[in-house]
Amino acid sequence: MNVLMTGTGVLISAVFAALVLRQYTERKRTYQLMWGIALGLWALAALAELIATISNGWSPPVYRLYYATGALLIPAWLGIGTLFLVIQQKWVNWVLAALVAFSLLGIILIATWNISPDSLKPLADNFLPLKVFPFFPVQIVLIILNTFGSIAFVGGALWSAYKFAKMRTQSERFLATILIALGGVIAAAAHSLGVVAGIELFRISELLAVIVIFAGYLLTVRKTQTR
Repeated sequence: MNVLMTGTGVLISAVFAALVLRQYTERKRTYQLMWGIALGLWALAALAELIATISNGWSPPVYRLYYATGALLIPAWLGIGTLFLVIQQKWVNWVLAALVAFSLLGIILIATWNISPDSLKPLADNFLPLKVFPFFPVQIVLIILNTFGSIAFVGGALWSAYKFAKMRTQSERFLATILIALGGVIAAAAHSLGVVAGIELFRISELLAVIVIFAGYLLTVRKTQTR
């Protein structure tokens, strides 16, 4: 069941990323590129988790890949994509530059920080190892990027939903943006749920998040194609 859930997450996120990046090649919208990058990272994170699940444990390279993609980068790159969509101001380019700098810093720290093999041994109720990297400096970078990303992604989706609600003729787009915001909330809560309730709820939350966001995306694509 764990392999099935994680493998489904890999498939959905990979298909989702491919669709968004194809849309970017057709329309050249910056937000589509940012979301495509984030979803590609999501697929890599799910793949790392799948490898660890099949192997019944984490190796340092697989854990570094998971932590850099799944823990560090996904929310921030989803968030910057949403800023490009809802704000469309030149100063967002400066936010992107800062995001690139923090992302590179985080990747370098995760790639080079010494990891004790003992710290990667999964416990009976905790398949995903915690506190492998120190609070300073690795987790501080993670907290900064995750806080920014969650606020930008969920807040931007809710702002769009509010605007569509005011139009009264955009019920499908309103529902789509609500679904996207809900998926963002589930994704943000997934890790905390895993810590409190165990790996099973973490896996379910992780899979549910990408499904809900994908459903919202498909609604927006359908609405665009019927115009």
